Amino acid sequence: MKDKRMKWVIVADILAVIVIGLLLFTGQAEDKLEQQNLFQPTEEAQAVAVNYDIDLALSSQDCKGVNGEVGVVLITDANYMDFTRVAINSAKRTKCSDSRYNFHVMTLDVSDKDVKALEALAEENVSVSVLPQKEVDLFYIRDTHVSKTSLLKYYIANVLPQLDKVLYIDSDVLVLHDLNKIYNTDIEGKYLAAVKDPSWFFENMHVVELGLEDRGFYFNSGVMLMNLKKIREDNLVQKLEDYTNNNFRTYMDQDALNVVVGHDVVQLPFEANAMNFFFEHVDMATMGQFYERNWQNYEDIFAPVTILHFASAKKPLGAVAPKTEFFRMLQRLWYKYYDGLPPLGE
Repeated sequence: MKDKRMKWVIVADILAVIVIGLLLFTGQAEDKLEQQNLFQPTEEAQAVAVNYDIDLALSSQDCKGVNGEVGVVLITDANYMDFTRVAINSAKRTKCSDSRYNFHVMTLDVSDKDVKALEALAEENVSVSVLPQKEVDLFYIRDTHVSKTSLLKYYIANVLPQLDKVLYIDSDVLVLHDLNKIYNTDIEGKYLAAVKDPSWFFENMHVVELGLEDRGFYFNSGVMLMNLKKIREDNLVQKLEDYTNNNFRTYMDQDALNVVVGHDVVQLPFEANAMNFFFEHVDMATMGQFYERNWQNYEDIFAPVTILHFASAKKPLGAVAPKTEFFRMLQRLWYKYYDGLPPLGE
């Protein structure tokens, strides 16, 4: 019996060494990519982006007859409180006057002051409810910017049993036009609707490994219109948990959702989840072809979007980006909705 226990100890030690080795290898690989500058903007992108130390003027929107109610879910921890408040504030300031937004914020390890800061964002036609959660007990290996908190997405249908549909948005977004158009997308018989992610050509091998060739696209989980009723009926939560616990995947919840929902997904237009990250590394013409758009400049791209998503480790809060990057234009827009918010803790 003692020998058997010793064998299991040895096996556990070997597995621990393998996991540590994988983590170290991943970190070294990321460092090498940065050192080699493999994903630098093309000359075309640099030439177009050089003059973007300006404020972005948003496209006008027609609010005639827009008076629907939109349920929105965000997930945050203490590290993302500023982003979450800005996301809600931007939505409030750009919605049609008769629209009603009900924000449901799932939180992990935030303070009482943080809760009050979120609730203080409520106003006429805007409600904010805070829903404290416990850390998810699922297998997790930390990616560069995907936190374990993101796995709470799996449980939205359970946390909000009174709702049949909800719009989930990541905290690192700006809502720049009214959400009713996205919310009214027909998802009958589908689990969700989402925007296709350029990883299809940017990290093709990763997407191929997920076995999504037949469906023909990989979606970003930062914005999802979710059919909570169907998710509950088909016990999708259990399937997501099983996949996560039995598969090592780089993008965690996003990979799991892509695989588990299968063909039961509707494509949303680019404007529902405009990810700036890819435009810093892929030329405008290629991105336009991917999204079936004929963009001529960055105003064409970002002025009409409904949800702008800072979908990478590079976030707008903090040091100012170099003036030669169009990211600065989007960063200035983010600060438009950040300035004026009371500091956290007050």
